[in-house]
Amino acid sequence: MFGYRTKIASVFIFLLVTFAKAQFYELYQPVAVEQYKGKNFLLEAKIWYTNNMTNSSWTVLAVRNVDANSKVIKQPFYNEDAGEYYKKNEWSPYELKGKIDSNTKFLTIGFAFAGNDNYFIDDLKLYVLDGKNKIEIPLKNGDFENEDLKEWKNFQKDDHVKVATSSEKFYSGKQSLYIDNSNVKTKPTLGNNAEMGKYAEVNGVKLYYEIYGNGTPVLLLHGNNSSMGAFRNQFDPLTKGFQVIALDSRGQGKSSGDETPLTYELMAKDVNAFLDQLGLKKVDVLGWSDGGNIAVILARDYPDKVNKMAIMGTVLYNDDSSVTKETNVLLKEQVKAMKERGIAENNMDYRLKMLLINEPHIDPNSLEKIKSPSLIMAGEHDVVKEKHTKLIAEKIPNSKLLIFKGADHEAPEKIPGIFNKAVVDFFTS
Repeated sequence: MFGYRTKIASVFIFLLVTFAKAQFYELYQPVAVEQYKGKNFLLEAKIWYTNNMTNSSWTVLAVRNVDANSKVIKQPFYNEDAGEYYKKNEWSPYELKGKIDSNTKFLTIGFAFAGNDNYFIDDLKLYVLDGKNKIEIPLKNGDFENEDLKEWKNFQKDDHVKVATSSEKFYSGKQSLYIDNSNVKTKPTLGNNAEMGKYAEVNGVKLYYEIYGNGTPVLLLHGNNSSMGAFRNQFDPLTKGFQVIALDSRGQGKSSGDETPLTYELMAKDVNAFLDQLGLKKVDVLGWSDGGNIAVILARDYPDKVNKMAIMGTVLYNDDSSVTKETNVLLKEQVKAMKERGIAENNMDYRLKMLLINEPHIDPNSLEKIKSPSLIMAGEHDVVKEKHTKLIAEKIPNSKLLIFKGADHEAPEKIPGIFNKAVVDFFTS
């Protein structure tokens, strides 16, 4: 047992090098699960945020399959959207599901955390799902009632990360795990740069933005429940030849929201007012996913504001002809789960999920109003159906269609070299 644990630790030290680039760290322990190969697992925990969750400050559950040679199998499991579970000023019930691989010897279970915040974690429990039965797998100090945390391996690349038990706040028992990340010195990154970040008051909300470089202005519009940081792989290529204007849409990233019903028309209106406030008469626009939806409406309703438009994974409406059935099934399952966890309907994460389900409502024929040269992109295996992407390209005058072979909706993240070349070539042509 000790030998495997030592090997696992060495594997994760290697992985930490990758994680450090994103400046998030992990706390984990290995759990023997060889007898449950091929079955599904469920990891549960209660998490309390001292401050509000943001795109740059969060904690999620993390699980990896590890084989007998201490090698990580396939991709790790994380909560992809921490906001689905987050409850302000109360214990948030997190859960993570996945499958134990047929070659798995151990699962390493625990947490990933980032940002300058403090977190309390309690009642970590691991289950194996066997039909209708939930088999609880014993964890060592999973309730954190023992002050000795020797069973928990902590990636503390930054000496300012402090991990200990605490009786200040607990879900059950007498204490919980306390992670103090407040003194970590984070490196400035796109979307988290105090020196470059500014706010513009627009339509009753404060929109956060950062501006870099010189040249023709290029506005970056991110996807649903994300932030400008999603374009981190596009940042360097674009700032070499353009003035990059990165914007967090209302209620996302560091931008504030209000009770106004969310629509893509409202967000396009925000962008138009934002450009007016900055004195920008015309910009190139790069929109990804929801950002593409916003860009299309901006170019249609405010045609004089858009010089060129490049959009990735965009939809005009959400139905079986535009988006894969699996995507909508998943969205509805996520909304149902949020309701079951008591997430309020005015919660921004809930509202953004509903935005994906109910919007947009763009008439394809209205795209004829778009004057700007446009690059319409999608992945070959995108959640947006290729037929729908082709419809957008057909309806926009002076447009070019580009389908990335072998790629999916995350092309800007997964094939940045190919994606960036296409975008830069288009904007400079």
